[in-house]
Amino acid sequence: MTLSDVQHDSSTYTVYDENSQEVKRLYASNYGNGDLCGFGTDFLVLEDGDRYVIVNAESGDEIAQLYRSNVGRFKHANGRLVVFKDGSKLVVYEVGSSGVSEISSRWM
Repeated sequence: MTLSDVQHDSSTYTVYDENSQEVKRLYASNYGNGDLCGFGTDFLVLEDGDRYVIVNAESGDEIAQLYRSNVGRFKHANGRLVVFKDGSKLVVYEVGSSGVSEISSRWM
């Protein structure tokens, strides 16, 4: 499944696949006060206070929690990747079903 869109109302995130079909409704309260930052191929990135929660869009399972003090600010998600800006450094993480791994970084 590849995500094409995520819509948020007051209490749920509705996830749509590449055929614009609704595939899942996720309750925001399951992830703290998570605000949607972005989404990749099959995951969502939610910001809850000082942490980012990465959630499998199909199952609703939490993949990882990343703390802003460790990764910096969310920049964007694309495909299987999430990019954060930590000061003057861009750090790229790969999201898999079993977790998140840093794969590269560069100074800006």
